[in-house]
Amino acid sequence: PPAGMTFQYKKESDTEWTEVDSDLIVIDSQTMTYSYLLNHLDLNTNYLFRSTSDKDKADQKVAAEVPFSTIGSQNAIYNMSFDDWTSDDGVMYPASSLDEAHYVWDTANKAAKVVSKTPTNKESGIVISGNAAKLTSVTAFGVLAAGNIYTGKFGNIDGVGAVLYWGHKFDSRPLAMRGWYRYEPVNIDIVSDNYSHLKGQPDFCQIQIFLAKWTNQFEINTKKGQFVDLSNNNTTIIAHGQIVTQDNTTDNAGNRNGYVQFTIPLEYRSLEQPTYVVISGAASRYGDYFTGGEGSTLYLDEFELIYDPEELTDEEFEQVFG
Repeated sequence: PPAGMTFQYKKESDTEWTEVDSDLIVIDSQTMTYSYLLNHLDLNTNYLFRSTSDKDKADQKVAAEVPFSTIGSQNAIYNMSFDDWTSDDGVMYPASSLDEAHYVWDTANKAAKVVSKTPTNKESGIVISGNAAKLTSVTAFGVLAAGNIYTGKFGNIDGVGAVLYWGHKFDSRPLAMRGWYRYEPVNIDIVSDNYSHLKGQPDFCQIQIFLAKWTNQFEINTKKGQFVDLSNNNTTIIAHGQIVTQDNTTDNAGNRNGYVQFTIPLEYRSLEQPTYVVISGAASRYGDYFTGGEGSTLYLDEFELIYDPEELTDEEFEQVFG
């Protein structure tokens, strides 16, 4: 490249240009193209960029200005605080009502109702603020039902399994998800054949978020083993992040009411705009495979999406932007 080659950009309405760090420009030697990932841009704003070099500056030459625009929004998701709950036909839902605007989250409670058990409940005592979600893994006729919560809707019972529809319509690109969790695992005492090696270990909880480009909600079928493929081979997954832990958070007396705060950076795989978001929590990570500890309990409270890079630590920023 020419000596001192770099890029400059500015808002269309501004007079001053900002020059990028040339050390961060990515050069593709095969196509001889140069690229730079811009952060900290305002949404729905018109910008200009241009290239420059030491020679251009010395000759006072100005490269052609190329316009581009940012789009998008900083969408929120209803009831990420888990304050709102309602009961319908004996089933507890994390919503103030079951109309379309409020039916964002669901659980496995509808399946467990047939054996008079409720794995996921409103918690009003052990909280960060307001109410929280309390997820407890239970058993029925020797089969484990993990306490869980997810954006989407419960479908129906399918034999010993269930059909769920994961995903909530969403077109933003948050940087991370932050919140609080409290976990009290017990040892895994219910296992399926493929997970028998986990018996006797402390249970695992999982909190995850991912963005997907789907045309509809994804159909989960636990009986058939039909789950979302979160591997890098699945090009419909735009970004993903998760926490998996066996730690009992109440062991640390310094924790807030037994909770610890977490931040899950979203690791983006694509610059495409998502159409759905899935946020899920499970008291037993392998509950979909009928493996976990009866009584493992996960509390979730005060989730939020992070859009401002200034709210991330350097390590979290690196996870998002690589």
